[in-house]
Amino acid sequence: MTSNRYPKALPFLFLTEMWERFGFYVVQGMLILYLTEAFGFSDSKSYTIQGVFTALVYIAPMAGGILADRFLGLKTAIIWGGFFLIAGYAMLALPMTSLFYPALATIIIGNGLFKPNISSLLGALYEPNDPRRDSGFTIFYVGINLGVLLAGFSSGAIKNHFGWHAGFGLASAGLIIGLITFAIGFKWGDIKYKPVALTQKKFLSKAWLILYCLIGIGFITVWLQSSLLGDWLLPIVGIVLLVYIFVLAYKQEPQYRNRLILLNFLILSSIVFWTLFLQLFSSANLFIDRLVDKQILGFHIPTTAFYATESIFVILLGPFMAWSWQALNQSARNPSPFIKFIFATAFIGLGFVVLGVSTYFTNTVNMISPWWVLLAYFMITIGEMLLSPIGLSAVTILAPPHLAGMMMGIWFVAIGFGGEFAGLIAKIASIPENVTDALIQLPIYRAAFFDYAYLAFGVAVVLFILQWGLRKLLEEA
Repeated sequence: MTSNRYPKALPFLFLTEMWERFGFYVVQGMLILYLTEAFGFSDSKSYTIQGVFTALVYIAPMAGGILADRFLGLKTAIIWGGFFLIAGYAMLALPMTSLFYPALATIIIGNGLFKPNISSLLGALYEPNDPRRDSGFTIFYVGINLGVLLAGFSSGAIKNHFGWHAGFGLASAGLIIGLITFAIGFKWGDIKYKPVALTQKKFLSKAWLILYCLIGIGFITVWLQSSLLGDWLLPIVGIVLLVYIFVLAYKQEPQYRNRLILLNFLILSSIVFWTLFLQLFSSANLFIDRLVDKQILGFHIPTTAFYATESIFVILLGPFMAWSWQALNQSARNPSPFIKFIFATAFIGLGFVVLGVSTYFTNTVNMISPWWVLLAYFMITIGEMLLSPIGLSAVTILAPPHLAGMMMGIWFVAIGFGGEFAGLIAKIASIPENVTDALIQLPIYRAAFFDYAYLAFGVAVVLFILQWGLRKLLEEA
């Protein structure tokens, strides 16, 4: 009989991921504002840069997962990823514009090594059929969002008082704390798991790892500045990867094949969700900065704090939803991941309906009440909780053990393509340069938000129809 206790290592991984996400979301939340205000780039160019950065920061985990599976192991990959993240954030904190693109490239490399492997490490602490898995990942996801919450409220305040680079310096400090926490967890947190045998017996040496990473940083630095690479190379990579993951599934042994096919469909359906969700850091972020009244109960709230309120909802809903999945599992009524993904897509559509409707209700100076944003973000949070932690859990249970790291990487690649598409559809909400009149800006944002909602509802309907065709596959998996 399975114990109801969670692994002793869970709090340490919770805190490590919390500080890593703190650093990342300091940058993610400030980036679009930094590009438009500090660099003076147009909305369209800023969306492109953020879209490519977000895509690459989530695509890199596929390579990081493969490196962990074949050469490094989970622990080593996480530690090296942390070192590169610390360096990247420190470079952003320096007042040297020439370091901007290399800093983003270094962050991408670090995230690739760190992000998939800490989630895989958590999954390795559970037995394959452990019913606590979904709840454990949901609690882990609360830790992620606690880091987002701290990032949103602290970075905006620090930036407003001490400047952009002080805000970015917070990110580097967060990663230092995270790596120290991880080291403590291995010494006193009983982080014990059975490592999968590395494909290559000879470990990748530190010198070669650093050399490959530096080459990657140089290539990505060029990529971030080239719209041609962003517009053509990523879609081509996406098509090749789509073919690859389904061919890979059909090559598996029968006991793994259907599970991996189902996982591939879940990963594909998540792309649309992330395309819409990541508007919170691009079009919705600029919308709040320009058109939302940031006075709440007499306090001035920085723009970055609004995306952090979504994390408050995650923290409040997380324990309840973790308990719900366990309770439903005990009564054999826990919905399949596919059903949860359908509802997730519908809820994010409702969130954008609320944002679109809010543009009809402005005050005397054409500003929108912040309560509309909070209501919209509550809807989006419900969708996120139905998809993101469930997706992480599904990867660790549906992926064959010898492909766990790579498939976790592919899960993050899907988020990356969501980031690429997010940058593309955010341009629907681009405000022409030198246009500051709210009466001109409002209908542009309104049309964009309703378009996003239509996309979400359309995909939810398609997924609902698709699940009937996959019913046999769902039962077998």
